[in-house]
Amino acid sequence: MKKIGILLTAIALLMFGCKKTENVDREIVGLGGDTWPKTALDTWLYDTFTKPYNIAVKYRWDGTEQDPNFTLVPPKVEQVKPLMEMVNTAWVQPYVDLMGANFIRTYAPKNYVLIGSVRYNSGGTVTLGEAGGGIKITLFNVNNYDAANRAVSKRILKTIHHEFSHILHQTVMFQKEYQYITPSGYTADWNNATGFYNKGFISQYAQAAPEEDFVEMIALMITEGRNGYEVLTRNITDATALASVRQKQTMVTAYLKQTWNVDIESIQAKVQAALNQRAPENAGDYFAFGTDKLPILTIDPIANPNMSAPFISIFNQTSTGLAGVGGAGRILDQMALIRTSATQMTLRLYYRNTAGTAFTADFVHNVTNNTNGTFSLTYASRDANADVIASGVTSMTNFLLGKQFGVKYYYNANNTKQYTGVYDFNNQDTYMYGFLSY
Repeated sequence: MKKIGILLTAIALLMFGCKKTENVDREIVGLGGDTWPKTALDTWLYDTFTKPYNIAVKYRWDGTEQDPNFTLVPPKVEQVKPLMEMVNTAWVQPYVDLMGANFIRTYAPKNYVLIGSVRYNSGGTVTLGEAGGGIKITLFNVNNYDAANRAVSKRILKTIHHEFSHILHQTVMFQKEYQYITPSGYTADWNNATGFYNKGFISQYAQAAPEEDFVEMIALMITEGRNGYEVLTRNITDATALASVRQKQTMVTAYLKQTWNVDIESIQAKVQAALNQRAPENAGDYFAFGTDKLPILTIDPIANPNMSAPFISIFNQTSTGLAGVGGAGRILDQMALIRTSATQMTLRLYYRNTAGTAFTADFVHNVTNNTNGTFSLTYASRDANADVIASGVTSMTNFLLGKQFGVKYYYNANNTKQYTGVYDFNNQDTYMYGFLSY
């Protein structure tokens, strides 16, 4: 009996010996029981993404979000807002400005997961961004995000615009003819396929499938910008392949406009304007100083009348002077600055006679690249048509001499057009701008 009494006492102690203040009826951490005090960052993310667009941003560590076979680290809290500010201004806001908040609210991926490190894959590659089923976007390498590093921001934006474009075409399919432009080039082994440019693809991954090809076109057109995209196409040396890429470009542009009323040029310009606020791109790299691009800057004050008043005045004086040469009444339409080499630039004037016949006149200049990032022009020669009209166009030809010119981007009032502009370095209120072609 004594042994039974001791045993009952021990059981009673096990049953009732715990302190009453200890609560054993609790949720397990990771299964609904993990909570944190709301911070200023949480409030900003909620107000910027969740409340207006129903987009959740997860930056606190949650191992269930990732494959356990990879070693990853959480993001540094101080890196989260700078990164998501870029996502907001260079992805969300361009569409909101043009299409309205409901467009993003309806079609945007609903979850962003932020990871501090890159993901190292077998074969030596790393993953910087990943999208899943139009629902979740995972952004890696957050801890190394640098707002001033344009290449990093472009890689992140490319993932986002790529996935968003998938959502659009999965909602309303793009033209069936698209898949037949380069049908033999698609391959499941795309990562080992070489020479993609001259097979009619804008990126290596575009070879994976028509759907990937389609969204890669959109993502690169937007994130590279008008000038960057055109330079990218210069990697395509095969004429047939280039024609295929141009056909895809036309179909992508038409699909977005006709199906969604999205003007890709406007989105493109707004994204580039947002990027340039944090990591400015040197427009001179595309026009003034590169030896491998040799573009044409077409300047049309009639089509784009909002250039600086001093330049418009010079253009109008040139127009009047041209009309007066020999009393022939010639009409000045537009002009261009053409890089013919690293050391030469041509002023080309486009004009008509009274019968409507079109002419050009070329004034060739030598280029000096100055140490302060500007360039200067000195007269070299002119062609026969320029000889005929030279006396009437001195307002323009004299304007180009004896000055230092800088190059930068200009935008219209709502950032839906991005122009490449040339300005008088010592009088920056005098500038002209236009679009580059190659």
